[in-house]
Amino acid sequence: MKVRNMNIKSLILGSAAALVACGSAQAADLPVAEPVDYVKVCDAYGAGYFFIPGTDTCLKIGGKVLFGVSSEGFGNDAGLDRADDLVNFYTETTFSFTAREETELGTLTAHMEFDDASDTTTAGGTVGNGAAIDKAYIMLGGFYAGLTDSLLDFNAGLGYDDYGFGFGDLNTIGYKADMGNGVTAAIALEEFNNNEAGAGTSMPAVTASLSVAQGWGSLVVGAGVHQVRYTNSATSTDFGFAVGGEGTFNIAEGLTFGLAGGYGTRISNLAAGIAAGSLAKEWLASAGLAYAFADNMTLSLDAGYKSVNDFGTTGDFKGWGTSLMLEYVPVKNLSVTGKVGYQKMDYHASSATADWDDVAAKIEIERTF
Repeated sequence: MKVRNMNIKSLILGSAAALVACGSAQAADLPVAEPVDYVKVCDAYGAGYFFIPGTDTCLKIGGKVLFGVSSEGFGNDAGLDRADDLVNFYTETTFSFTAREETELGTLTAHMEFDDASDTTTAGGTVGNGAAIDKAYIMLGGFYAGLTDSLLDFNAGLGYDDYGFGFGDLNTIGYKADMGNGVTAAIALEEFNNNEAGAGTSMPAVTASLSVAQGWGSLVVGAGVHQVRYTNSATSTDFGFAVGGEGTFNIAEGLTFGLAGGYGTRISNLAAGIAAGSLAKEWLASAGLAYAFADNMTLSLDAGYKSVNDFGTTGDFKGWGTSLMLEYVPVKNLSVTGKVGYQKMDYHASSATADWDDVAAKIEIERTF
């Protein structure tokens, strides 16, 4: 009996060994699973960044969807007539991508923003659609190059933002130096395409700025020189200039005041018979006061003024506007904004454009991410 039990035990152990050997042989024939490279959070540059798998590059994706309804008139310097649609529905979208990584020469950054807008009704009853690259630039340390804001771009308005002074987004290459204690100095070569018909350029504009940002707010001043190269070779080349600034001041808890403006010269209206060599003069100013009377509600009051003298009287005009805006944030990353404003334009008596004024209103719903 004892011998029989030993035989049974030996049989069981032998069978188990055979199964293990067989399983090992079959497992050796199976493909080996590659380790999974999960997306990891990158906290070196703030919230929203993650590592692109397999790289040291951190990427942040953002954007917005905005829907609005407005009565025409905001920013419309041509005035309105009965042939225009006075109510406009529009939708705007933005996608942004920011890639950053550290190198031996500093932080390497690439930033892109793509904007798209669709208007169901515009002046004259037509449908307006448009997509464009709003920004696309490269930065390495303090050096930058690409499509981005001009160093001359100042505006304190929130509702009526067409009283800003400067050149807006353009192609440029420059350098920003961090001087410490919130002070930054910058210099750049910028494209200049604001000359009117009858003049061009053969060189970039040269701009520079100095800014400071601290607990009390921020302040920036800038200046630039651009070329005016007339098509009439008998006329010498002119150089226009621009100088301006913008300040934001934290007056009290929840209360902010902004002021911006600038003065500059540009090509005059040659088409109106102005003698070549006479540069027009213009200046603009804007101011804004914003009060957050709740964590999710802000009331803003804005005003702006602009004046242009082209020495030919036909293009001379003065204009001003004011607006009131209320922004409500019901939940994080969602805002509902209502605006109402008044604008008036006065043209020189010899101008073919008639004086006009209008009242405009709009409501916008914006979701950001």
